[in-house]
Amino acid sequence: MELLDKKNLELEAILDSIKDAVCIVDAEGITKYWNKGAEKLFNIDRKDIVNHHIVEFFPNSLLKKIIKEKKAYEDIYNSPKENCFNITSASPLYLNGNLVGGLSIDRDITDHIKTTELLRKTQSNLQALQQEISVMNKNRSSFSKALGSNKKFREAIKLAKDMACSNINILINGESGTGKELFARAIHLESGREGYFVPINCSAIPNELIESELFGYAPGAFTGALKEGRIGKIELSHRGTLFLDEIGDMPLNMQPKILRVIEDGEIMRVGSEKSLRIDIRVIAATNKNLEKMVEEGSFRKDLYYRLNSVIINIPPLRERKDDIPLLANRFVEDYCMEYGVNILSFSPEVMEAFISHDWEGNVRELNNLIERMVIMAKNNNSNVIDVDLLPDNILTKVSRNTKGRKNPYDLNFAISNVEKTIILKALEATGNNKTKAAKLLNIPRSTLYFKMDKYNIEETSID
Repeated sequence: MELLDKKNLELEAILDSIKDAVCIVDAEGITKYWNKGAEKLFNIDRKDIVNHHIVEFFPNSLLKKIIKEKKAYEDIYNSPKENCFNITSASPLYLNGNLVGGLSIDRDITDHIKTTELLRKTQSNLQALQQEISVMNKNRSSFSKALGSNKKFREAIKLAKDMACSNINILINGESGTGKELFARAIHLESGREGYFVPINCSAIPNELIESELFGYAPGAFTGALKEGRIGKIELSHRGTLFLDEIGDMPLNMQPKILRVIEDGEIMRVGSEKSLRIDIRVIAATNKNLEKMVEEGSFRKDLYYRLNSVIINIPPLRERKDDIPLLANRFVEDYCMEYGVNILSFSPEVMEAFISHDWEGNVRELNNLIERMVIMAKNNNSNVIDVDLLPDNILTKVSRNTKGRKNPYDLNFAISNVEKTIILKALEATGNNKTKAAKLLNIPRSTLYFKMDKYNIEETSID
């Protein structure tokens, strides 16, 4: 017994020597350990919090979330109580395969936050910490940002990884917003090539400038040229990767010049008579049907066959809807960190809306939408991303798709039926006053309107 006490004292001494706040709770959320760093950071004595539920002191504690989800979180911006700002890491604790509790480590960043122009500039204060996280994650895969478990998407990633270390040219097919440049950058990183990754958007450069942009120019090559000349994008990618995005929009008169670069490995600056040897790897991307363009004569056949040694097809988001929950949750975690809010969750209706939407803008559209919703949730002091934050085009569609479900054995149907009944009673009790009914139901008025539309509740249907 004396030996056991001695070991416990040694462990306590070790934990107390840690400057960061350390907290351990059991599986029920009851605080079991509170080190001196936590006492100092939160100004709460050990005797006052031990054997009490963690939410009594910290309603937004990350420990409650990790015990419920059985999932660890690392380096998350957290505000466990008013005027307290931390970077928190928390993970569940297991013994013999059974969940027995959770552990959190908090790093105080309150002083950093308070020296900025309030919480709106939290992002600038966290940049140093984000760089630390990047260093810790330096061994992550180059394809770590290519999220998804969809079969076709994983096949595209595998093919890209298999081809990365070769010098073979690659053509990436995919709609706008599917992540073609993300794939190209990952292939470059995985290849280990020493030079730069140089992206060129062929549709964004005016026709009269594209040659000088790609090949550069010699001193005095034309009126307005820099007297010292200028290096071109192709030359800049020497020993690296040249990424020709939207290759289908490259002017027809430029295509044979690009073909010669690929075939001969030489370029000549505009206005120069001296050729330069270059070592580049070409990755092209398009959202157009190049085969059809070859048949129509708007794209050179020989260039097409030079570029398509390996073709990687990235499926659009509407064909990999099984990946939407994974993508949505990753994006919301990233933007919560960026904008300095606690991790938000999605209401079931919002996720249903995501699954139902066609996503013509693909992953980029989903990413942009979630950033917008996180900002709106922060401004509304909301802990949940609910339907009232959805744009009208998505809100209308999900409302239309959720009408008319009549399977009495469906649990979702049964729950919806109860929800509809409660809404009707709340409207009746408030004399059909939407504002009062929403307050009685403890939901935003916009959510009430959505649910009334969802369940086809009209004012005339209320007796």
